[in-house]
Amino acid sequence: MATFHGFAAFSKGGLVGVQANQRDWSPFLGHFTSWRAMAPLHSVFDESCTPALVAQLLEQADADSFEVLERIAKSQCLKPSRPRKGTAPARLCFSECTLPGVLGHCERYGRFGLVFRKHTLFSLGARPCTYVSADEYAELVQAGADKPLAHAAGRRLALANRYVPPRQGRVQDYTHEREWRVFEELDLAACPPELIVAPAIYTRRVRTLFPATEHVLPLDLLHEWGL
Repeated sequence: MATFHGFAAFSKGGLVGVQANQRDWSPFLGHFTSWRAMAPLHSVFDESCTPALVAQLLEQADADSFEVLERIAKSQCLKPSRPRKGTAPARLCFSECTLPGVLGHCERYGRFGLVFRKHTLFSLGARPCTYVSADEYAELVQAGADKPLAHAAGRRLALANRYVPPRQGRVQDYTHEREWRVFEELDLAACPPELIVAPAIYTRRVRTLFPATEHVLPLDLLHEWGL
């Protein structure tokens, strides 16, 4: 741990210092795009897989994800979308993953991410997702399926996700994402990202798309640096 950085954080207050030294905790929430662009990579590892093939698919996935980012920049908003299965309400999904977890998260959801301060999104209605068993989720569906978000049962259902332990063919369960959800459109003009995650070769183009955001984190460098 960086001793001086951790100790200096206490100059801003005891609580700030404690939080700055909690390395399993993140003050940020990230929204990444796009799962669809990464889909070809999710099933690529078999006997015919080569590093060159992965690099080629990753390059195409980045190009497709960047198109999504361009549309977001043009609209200046993040719009909730419905899950692929079920009747749950439309939502914006964010991850509370810490910096070492960003690389793995990007490999599932795309290598471009908009990152916000957690307390900022909390004030706009963001809440952490809960992970429950299939039986418990079925009970939540029965109690809240027809209820609006303003109703307690509807809210509990909207913030729930099924927990499935890792098994053959499944590397991770959803709990590692530390998912948060927002159910309203997010106005980026009023709430610009704190920073943006992007592949290194796209950083200049990303800065042009989001001039109000000061920092762009080159994703490739995290891997090179050892995270």
